[in-house]
Amino acid sequence: MNLKCPNCNATFEVDENHYAALVAQVKNVEFEAEINRRLAELSEVQKAKEETNLAKAEQKLEKTVSSKDSEINALKTEIERLKAIVDSYDTLKKADLESFSAKSTQKLMEMAALKDKEIADLKSKLKESDAKHLLDLAKERNSSREELYQKEKEITELASKLESQKTEAKNRELELRNTHDVMMKAKDEEIERYKDMKSRLSTKMIGETLEQHCQNTFNLARSMGQFPDAYFEKDNDASGGTKGDFIFRDYIDGQECLSIMFEMKNEADTTATKHKNEDFFAKLDKDRNDKNCEYAVLVSLLEIDNEFYNNGIVDVSYRYPKMFVVRPQFFMPVIALLSKAARRSAETVIALRAELVEAKAQSIDVTKFEERRDKFAAEFMKFVDGHRKKHDDAMDAIDKAIASAEKQIDSLRKIKSLFDTSTQKLVRAGEVIENDFTIKKLTHGNPTMRAKFDEARLSGQISKEIGPR
Repeated sequence: MNLKCPNCNATFEVDENHYAALVAQVKNVEFEAEINRRLAELSEVQKAKEETNLAKAEQKLEKTVSSKDSEINALKTEIERLKAIVDSYDTLKKADLESFSAKSTQKLMEMAALKDKEIADLKSKLKESDAKHLLDLAKERNSSREELYQKEKEITELASKLESQKTEAKNRELELRNTHDVMMKAKDEEIERYKDMKSRLSTKMIGETLEQHCQNTFNLARSMGQFPDAYFEKDNDASGGTKGDFIFRDYIDGQECLSIMFEMKNEADTTATKHKNEDFFAKLDKDRNDKNCEYAVLVSLLEIDNEFYNNGIVDVSYRYPKMFVVRPQFFMPVIALLSKAARRSAETVIALRAELVEAKAQSIDVTKFEERRDKFAAEFMKFVDGHRKKHDDAMDAIDKAIASAEKQIDSLRKIKSLFDTSTQKLVRAGEVIENDFTIKKLTHGNPTMRAKFDEARLSGQISKEIGPR
């Protein structure tokens, strides 16, 4: 961000942090002025309020004192009146004491005692009123003093806070000033360093020529493994009437992906006639088109004080297509940027081409597959026809075998029926043997054989499990 001094009209550049520090400094000054103004207003308001409260308290006190004085005067007047009455009674008592009867004398004494009591009560009330008046007056004075003390305490606290804020603001201002001084010193050193570098760079370029510097810079980068497939040489073809200084071409798998026409321009500070960068745009664009290059780059030390060309890589495509102007320190970065973008685009194109070749190969494979399928289908049908005849013959033989087997099955079924009949007869014979062929039934009607069997059973020669008797 560029700032302009309002006194000397000098323009200097500051970054965001420095700008924020300057803004904070201005804000702190304004903030301190606002604090002082507000504190002054607050002090005046507080002072006016205290004067008003004090005037009100004095008026109230004067009113109370006046009221009490009126009561005291009224009491004094009453006391004087009572004293006059007492005196008149005393005079009357002395003058007419002999003429009054004992009853009148008693009544007069009672009246005198009552008046004395009333006078004593009035004096007591007067004393109480004076004490209460003095107590209220003391309370009001203490309250006014307490309020005054609180106000003075608040004023002291505000003054202390103001003083603390002033000290803090001064410290912050001092810190910002120190930071600003350090930043300005660093900026001045940077400007001097830049001027010195520019002077040395310009002298170096003039001494060894800008073209030789750029060629040496590129060869150094290539020796470190950068741009292994690139071409960077002098343009020696002047068949079109003019020629550029250098041509750069980069390749991927033998195919060109980027081409740049370079023009290098420099002049000494003592040169009488100063050239501008725009003076060489038309020739550079012509050389780019004649040599079939995609981009044109002017490496220039002309107009060294022009901030437009000192901002790095300057795109001048608004004048001529795909043209850039750079300072010598941006010679390799502009090649790197353009090469990276071109390689990315070229890799995308190569990938698309590979996909296209693969798609064509797949199409060819499909065509060959269809031919192989048709050939296989024809041969397979021949094989199927040959085997179909054999299959039909085999089916006839199987039908004949089935018919013969069915005859054999009928014979076997008859044999099985005979076996089933024989089995049923054997089962019935077994049942007869088990149920009818017993010793009891065999010895029926033959007592001699029965006795022999009983005797043998008793002697254990015949098992009892042979059967029932």
